[in-house]
Amino acid sequence: MSIEIEAFTRVEGNGGAEIVIENGHVKEAKVKIFEGPRFFELLTLGRHYYDVPDLEARICAICYLSHSVASVMGIERAFGVEVPEEIKLLRELALIGEFLESHALHLYLLVAPDLFGYADAIRMAHKHGEIVKEGITIKAFGNYIRETIGGREIHGINVKPGGFGRYPTVEELEKIEKNSEALLTFAKRSVGLFASQEFLGARAKYYVATDNYLYGNKLIASDGESFDYFEHIEERSLPYSFAKQSLYKGEVFMVGALPRLMLKGDMLTPIAKRLFEDHKEKLSRGYVSLNNLAQAIELVYTLERAKEIAGMLLDRGVKGENVPVEPREGEGIGYVEAPRGALIHHYRTDDKGRITYSNIITPTAFNHAMMELSLHEEARKRYGEMSESEFIQKMEEVARAFDPCISCSVHVVKL
Repeated sequence: MSIEIEAFTRVEGNGGAEIVIENGHVKEAKVKIFEGPRFFELLTLGRHYYDVPDLEARICAICYLSHSVASVMGIERAFGVEVPEEIKLLRELALIGEFLESHALHLYLLVAPDLFGYADAIRMAHKHGEIVKEGITIKAFGNYIRETIGGREIHGINVKPGGFGRYPTVEELEKIEKNSEALLTFAKRSVGLFASQEFLGARAKYYVATDNYLYGNKLIASDGESFDYFEHIEERSLPYSFAKQSLYKGEVFMVGALPRLMLKGDMLTPIAKRLFEDHKEKLSRGYVSLNNLAQAIELVYTLERAKEIAGMLLDRGVKGENVPVEPREGEGIGYVEAPRGALIHHYRTDDKGRITYSNIITPTAFNHAMMELSLHEEARKRYGEMSESEFIQKMEEVARAFDPCISCSVHVVKL
């Protein structure tokens, strides 16, 4: 027999799970991502490089900037383009806006109802309205940064190879600097809230992340490796999922906020680092539900870092000069940390600047095997100990801890 979770609730996209029971014991768990294939790799083939980041921004409304920045970085590396510090800082600031918007949405509106025993944030707001308001305030500020740097809150088209279509004004940077400081109190309070969540799911054998905090040149892993994704990441298709599944050296692994903290905690800003040290022993337990606590600490980090970046740009002044881009035959990989974990955009180009090869691996595709392992582990503990509705609730809490972005995860598969 099997227990079907027809559709995960309070997650982005359409996916569910099947818990297979045999002889009264949990045999396996299958995460079924049935969001329709979207074929973004195929859509980019033959297109001129300049159009590609705008197209990739349509992959997701929540994390469009991660896709835009990863796309631009892959294209620039294929052409041998190096951008100045100002452009790197502005791209980092854009990603910070995305982290703030996405983490606040996930923690306050999707996960917090589980902590307080409500079906959704609307019903939770009747008794815990201040918590919901704080989350919405942080989310709105993240959207302001996304709109300012990315051009729009959703599917922006301002991130370009070699720079930006438009650069922020002094007034906009001053607003970012001021609000980043003001919202730190809310973010610090969220850490205490999510530190109380129970341990759920499995513990990953390996963590994987980019080699700098929000983007990088390589991937790193908890066994000390620094590598390009194709050296150790194996992708495979599954008969029950439109998302590919990935393994690291043949083993299940995890990407996301928890791996980022455990691999790159020394890169955190001062207050975030102190909070990380306060909770490091708990985080080192490795259960996937701790990803929520890690995201709360990252809210503090991103607000501190946004204030730093805005201050640096204000001190030096924004020149707003794009770097010339000359097409050539080449190959490049963009490594970015999306809110949910490491994101890969890999391109090859011809001498006219047209895309001849494209591969995208998203955090949820990286985490697919870990999601199945976590559901399996939790199901083994819970099956037969509670009603079916309570059992399904716990399975959904495990899935939500990954903050899955299911629409992002469906790319080219063998049909």
